[in-house]
Amino acid sequence: MVDPLSVSRSIGRSLLKFPAGERRALTTGQSTFDLCAAVVSPAPRLDLSAIMSSLSVRLNVFTSVEDVAKQRGKVVLAGATLADTLLTASESLGETVVALRSSLGALVTDINVLRDWDVVIAVTESTEKLPVNGDSTSGTSSPFAIPSHLNTARDTSHDVPDFTLRKTTHVPSPDGPSRSDWVRLNMGGRVFATTRATLSSDPDSMLARMFEPSEGWLSATDASGAFLIDRSPTYFEPLLNFLRHGKLILNEGISPQGVLEEAKFFGISKAIEPLEALVWDEELSASGHFTRKEFLHFLASTSSAAPLRCQGLNLEGLNLSNLDLRNINFKCANLRHCNLSCSDLSHCVFERADLFQANLNEAVIQCVHMPRVNLEGATLKGCHMGERLGVQTNLEGANLKGAIFDNSQMNGVNLRLASLRGSCLRSCNLRYAVMACTDLENCDLDSSDLQHANLRGANLETTNFQDIVV
Repeated sequence: MVDPLSVSRSIGRSLLKFPAGERRALTTGQSTFDLCAAVVSPAPRLDLSAIMSSLSVRLNVFTSVEDVAKQRGKVVLAGATLADTLLTASESLGETVVALRSSLGALVTDINVLRDWDVVIAVTESTEKLPVNGDSTSGTSSPFAIPSHLNTARDTSHDVPDFTLRKTTHVPSPDGPSRSDWVRLNMGGRVFATTRATLSSDPDSMLARMFEPSEGWLSATDASGAFLIDRSPTYFEPLLNFLRHGKLILNEGISPQGVLEEAKFFGISKAIEPLEALVWDEELSASGHFTRKEFLHFLASTSSAAPLRCQGLNLEGLNLSNLDLRNINFKCANLRHCNLSCSDLSHCVFERADLFQANLNEAVIQCVHMPRVNLEGATLKGCHMGERLGVQTNLEGANLKGAIFDNSQMNGVNLRLASLRGSCLRSCNLRYAVMACTDLENCDLDSSDLQHANLRGANLETTNFQDIVV
């Protein structure tokens, strides 16, 4: 029987006697082995100093609790022993450090309890004789004194809550807090956890300024370290979700008015406009008016091939902007103060409808039948109401006093017998417009195009025709 140990020794001795890469046959006893000496590279030398440096604990060393809040300290590498660490801290701070304390005032006796980026207070020869907890008998406060709100040995006869106003002593990194840090908010007794980036998603809001890392905002905190803010958690939660994903979602039973007040308080301007629209809809619904949501449901429930009949409906103050409202019959409807901006009103009927001070800026009003409509004080800037395929927009006998039509396309529009007293039609296209017997007293037609317009019998007293095209 072949002894495995003797065989391995013979093979090892043989491999040492011939060059690397050479193949030979070795016979041991009754067995023959085909051997090839391997090319062995020398093992790289380890840089132990570099390894030890990368494994060393980095400490944030400050000379006082106040310096922690102001982030005035040094970053040092902890040594193998506490004595080595004290020596390193002394060299970095430029004075002899005799002891290390945690940010809560506890004495560090073992270097192994420290972790990367721990905050420690250096006790120097000049401070070691001062009272540790700010003894009033000496009249001097120690730079490493334990803050009064953390001192369990304080006089309980003058006890203060744990959430008294104080500066934070937590410094997570040499660069201070970052936008990715998680923060906790105690909002009226309910704790929310989120990131600084979420709170700063509306950069002009008060929340963004409060939690901007460079601001160093100070606030009262509770026993767990959450920032105390005396506001309603019920109304704050929808705003926090809005900052997270940009959508305003209100659960059933949440008052839009309450959320609106919180949005105004925190300065979240992007949420204010949609919330005001919701509040307005609620007020309209409470007074028996249509809301935008109800009107859209009404609109969707009717076939697009059939004309929608809205005669006489009370739609006062309703937001109908940016909608396709073509072919709808609004005869005698109450549309006072309505927002119809950027909506398509082509082929609609507004005969004798009340659109007092309505907003129709940039609306499409082509081929619209609106004789004797009330548009007093309305704004129609940049409207498209020109003739289309031979069909005119009919505003015959309409009340247009004080209305604003600046920069509107009104070619071929029928304004016969209409009252435009005090209206503004600056830079309007009024080619082929019919304005016979129209009241244009004190009307501003500056820079308008009146080529081929019919002004027969019109009241032109004090009308401004400066720079018109005729």
